[in-house]
Amino acid sequence: MLPFSRSRGLWFGLALAFLLLAGLGFLPQLGGPGYEAALVAGLVLPSIAAVTTALEIQARPPLPLAAVARGIYVGAALAGLGLFTTLLHGMRVGLCDPREGTLLFVLGPGLGAVLGGATGAGAGLVAAAVRPRWSKAVATALSLLGPLGGIAVSLIRFYTSPMVFAYDPYFGYFSGPLYDTVIGSLWPLATYRLGTVATLAAAIALAALVERGADGRLALFPAKRPGIALGFLLALGASGLVTAFGPALGHYATGRDIERALGRRVSVGRCDVVHSSAVPPSDARRLGAECQAHLTQIERYFGASGPERVKVLLFASEAEKARWMGAGRTYIAKPWRNEVYIQGAAYPHPVLGHELAHVVAGSFAKGPFRVAGPLGGWIPDPGRIEGVAVAAAPNENDQLSVEGWAAAQLELGLLPRLSNLFRLGFFGEPAARAYTAAGAFVRFLHAELGAEAVRRWYGGESLEAVTKMSLSALERRWHERLRAVQLTEAELATARARFDRPAFFERRCPRVIDRLAGLAAMKLAVSDIEGARETYAELLALDAADPGARLGMATCSARAGEDDQAEAVHAALAADSAAPAWARTVALEARADLLLRRGELEAARSIYAELAQKTADPDRLRTLDVKRLAPPGIGRDAIVMLLIGDADGPSWDVAAAKLGEWSALDPKDGLPEYLLGRNLMGRGRMRHAAEYLERALGKRLPEPHVRDEALRLRLVAACAEGDTAAARRARDALLARDLSAARREGLQRFSERCGLPMDAASSAFAEPR
Repeated sequence: MLPFSRSRGLWFGLALAFLLLAGLGFLPQLGGPGYEAALVAGLVLPSIAAVTTALEIQARPPLPLAAVARGIYVGAALAGLGLFTTLLHGMRVGLCDPREGTLLFVLGPGLGAVLGGATGAGAGLVAAAVRPRWSKAVATALSLLGPLGGIAVSLIRFYTSPMVFAYDPYFGYFSGPLYDTVIGSLWPLATYRLGTVATLAAAIALAALVERGADGRLALFPAKRPGIALGFLLALGASGLVTAFGPALGHYATGRDIERALGRRVSVGRCDVVHSSAVPPSDARRLGAECQAHLTQIERYFGASGPERVKVLLFASEAEKARWMGAGRTYIAKPWRNEVYIQGAAYPHPVLGHELAHVVAGSFAKGPFRVAGPLGGWIPDPGRIEGVAVAAAPNENDQLSVEGWAAAQLELGLLPRLSNLFRLGFFGEPAARAYTAAGAFVRFLHAELGAEAVRRWYGGESLEAVTKMSLSALERRWHERLRAVQLTEAELATARARFDRPAFFERRCPRVIDRLAGLAAMKLAVSDIEGARETYAELLALDAADPGARLGMATCSARAGEDDQAEAVHAALAADSAAPAWARTVALEARADLLLRRGELEAARSIYAELAQKTADPDRLRTLDVKRLAPPGIGRDAIVMLLIGDADGPSWDVAAAKLGEWSALDPKDGLPEYLLGRNLMGRGRMRHAAEYLERALGKRLPEPHVRDEALRLRLVAACAEGDTAAARRARDALLARDLSAARREGLQRFSERCGLPMDAASSAFAEPR
């Protein structure tokens, strides 16, 4: 038997693994046990274990059982070293969640490295039978077939199905999109690893059945060890069962599996909507019509035709979408499949147009994924990919256009450089900042050179070749255009709050912090105040300055009737110059909310009015107006229960009753009907919402923000119900209002999708004011 204890190969493998993981551990998000560290180790350790073992075995091959045992030993040694190295980095920078991180490591690269070692043992035995001249190369190549083959299988599944997650025998678990920071339950990974353990048991049993015959060759002798032979069959069967029941266990899913699970289908025009049985058929048909209308607008913007048919997979919830394709919080499109994957939301759907833009852009992209990027799209360029989608389907109810928000970024010194934006450095920027800047640049390119230039660039030509300008000259020209945009102080303040946030890689423990924040919010929702406090305390132990957790602690105090303590936290956060602008604003508004709840109307109104001077966000302005204008008595009680809540939190049920009572007591005030209509729309009750909104518009409403929104919602409800006459009245009334250019453009885009093209009468109101 080979004297493995003196093996230089193992020491070399250990040294290589340590140097790689120790070096990578200095990168953001890799310093300590966690999802990213486990994923990277899963890409490194199994391959090192496989090659190290294979080279040892092929040099002096032992019996198969000893070879497999050696492979398991090598894999375990590398896994232990990897975990130790990761823990060292965690002690250096601080541990996020050592229990979860360690479990991820053990179930991911830990077992993957052990399997890699066993794979290397088999490769070494096969290589030992070839000519010595080629045995090392054969051993190396065969040993890497397992880890590389696993990655290939995951990529094939990604390409041929809606899946964006992956479970792999070697690297473990890939959760999918970067922005889905909460990875969910590890139970599917644990059940997946039962299959890995069964596979290892089968390999050990098979090796135990192999002996060297009288002629010196290896041969199977199952009759000599029937118990081991039976164990081999049982282990192999268990591994096969885990694979066969993979879709049911959440390990993988084909397109057919997902469509069968959703169970319903409706087609409108070129759009096939495959939807969950929990989604009402009327909602699915409405979304299909919306899809068809979006395609027309997007194709006109790009000057190109999209695919003949588009499939929309419509899930009922984040949880259902995460279960089947792995992107719970992130909307996804796969242009090469002509498919988009979304969950149900209010009408109009907030991101359907954006995702469809990806699919249409795929018609003039190259490469297997039909996206922009170097090497014919084999390396995606997220800046170009997301930029064209933002440009073709911008937010339709925002105070500023994407160009306006980019101009604000430039004014505030937050605008990314073009050299960083259109490459993988896109992910190094905060998401809102990167998406907006990329979209603004694409719209600039479209305005300057037309749709053909956008198509050529997206199709693979360099920006310099398309524009006949250097990147620096093009950037200067773009900045000149942005500097011409006139911005108010309120718009700049809103932009600072929106864009001055850290990028994913700048955050400490983002996955653990976001998971704890979500858990605390769930506890608050069921009035488990002490539980929420404990969870926020865990979060603050990781990041004492986290503004969300500080606000959460204040909410716990307010819900517990400890107003003085809540106000102290709000005051401290509002005065903290190191806190982000959005947090200081939220803290100040929360203080006013406490005053309103206590009935101190004048003090609360003063703060709301102050906040209104510092924002240009129409949603925030409208909410501030509703709170500021709350009348004493039942009106205040209704608004508090709807927007702020008592000790048990906000309650739509209680608020609805109070809104009805308020409306009866003050029949000239349209605010209660507006609030009822708005919330009914959020619950999908379009017909009833339209009735309340129509009544509200015939009464007194706060100007201009609430009335503007009431008209917009009336238009939306009428479009949803197919009431063209009411939709036209609401549209024309809105066009007569003093809307910003961006909101006017969005109104016209939505009106067109609603079947209301601009005519001579409505065009009289079309110019921005």
